[in-house]
Amino acid sequence: MLGKFITDCEDSLTAAVFTHLLHLPSEVFWQILRNACYTSSLPEDAGEPRSVEFWPKWDPEGTDNNIYVEPDVFIRFANFDLLIEAKRWNDDMQDSGQWERELIAYTNEYGYEKRPVKMIAVGGIHTNQDDALTHNWRSLSSGDPHLFICPVHMCRWSSLLLECQRMERELGRLKYQSSQTRAQERILADLIELCAWLGFVTVRWFDYSVFKAHLLGPSIDSNQQLLRRINLQFRVP
Repeated sequence: MLGKFITDCEDSLTAAVFTHLLHLPSEVFWQILRNACYTSSLPEDAGEPRSVEFWPKWDPEGTDNNIYVEPDVFIRFANFDLLIEAKRWNDDMQDSGQWERELIAYTNEYGYEKRPVKMIAVGGIHTNQDDALTHNWRSLSSGDPHLFICPVHMCRWSSLLLECQRMERELGRLKYQSSQTRAQERILADLIELCAWLGFVTVRWFDYSVFKAHLLGPSIDSNQQLLRRINLQFRVP
């Protein structure tokens, strides 16, 4: 229902999806996000997020930005930090130069901690393959250098929403449901409805089966990826 009041832009989509996902238990949120990415390199368990910021404004020193650098989502886990850069549509909108600016700005803020940092590019991707950024940061106080290597993992909105639908279906098949699992189902159902309001086409493939609505986007390439994923659902254990 809230989707009626959200404007059609990438910030609205990011807020709609990630605020709902972060209302889920951390292991469920991470399972959905990890499975939606085209990589096997993300850890199986990220743990509980220690902090979450939407659109933080970071020091742009060392970049060509004048005022600040602003990633879409910044999440701190126990063992690594995560940057999320989101684009509204599925293909060819991500900019590696923007990723580099965000890594540099991240080190301006947190470089002294020398923590592992990762990035997930959601939407607008040019390839399914992982990329990597490097930045040689130097401490202002001691002058000691540290090489930050930041892997960039690719994700499409259609893949992320398909994982939400898959999780909703798995929760609905539980023989013994609790108030917690029902609450998780409601969060996922609201998220899927919000994304439909934001322009993702919902197609119901089977009226009398466990297969729920699947989302198609405007890109042929991403739809082919989605159809291949749907085909895998026939292999139910």
